[in-house]
Amino acid sequence: MEIFCIVGRDDIAQRWAQALGTELTRLEPALSAAALPGSGVCLAHWGSLTQAQRELLLTHAHHHALLLVVLTDHPQTQEGRELVRRGVKGYGNTFITSELLRELIAAVKAGNIWAGPEVLQSVLRELLEQLEPPAQTLCERFGLSEREHEVLDEVMTGASNKVVARRLDITERTVKAHMSAIPSKTGAHDRVELILMAQKAELNAV
Repeated sequence: MEIFCIVGRDDIAQRWAQALGTELTRLEPALSAAALPGSGVCLAHWGSLTQAQRELLLTHAHHHALLLVVLTDHPQTQEGRELVRRGVKGYGNTFITSELLRELIAAVKAGNIWAGPEVLQSVLRELLEQLEPPAQTLCERFGLSEREHEVLDEVMTGASNKVVARRLDITERTVKAHMSAIPSKTGAHDRVELILMAQKAELNAV
């Protein structure tokens, strides 16, 4: 999968390329929709883009198979939450460590969302405030086991794996195993998508 970058600073482009150990196809910030790739992973330096260019990129990624990763000099939870809700697959610091940048790219390529825990927890809280956890609806629809049902109940409160393990008196490794099986059965890629699916299931059940 090709990796693109949109950045106005040479030093940042070189830093990302060195961290990933690969050549990045660099695109200039002033792009038309027609010049943007339709697929692949795109690292966008948010500080290099005007508001109009940001909107163009977000809209383009939304309508194509382009996995958009936003890196900014000053990450903010509110901004990250909004960008994730608009379809951004990764959000972090421009000067992220090489190890974390590689982890980010791997997660995004695997179909997951990568962002700081504060951002993801904020998204989860917002979703949970909009809807009571309809875990039973999902369990009935996808044939989850009783234990998976219990784990999902806890996850739908926004609890971390560690907290779920403590509440159910099981190991964190067991929780991770269940949280691997549940997405496999439901088709959800991550916890955020799981809650979105729960919302849809609840609406369809009404």
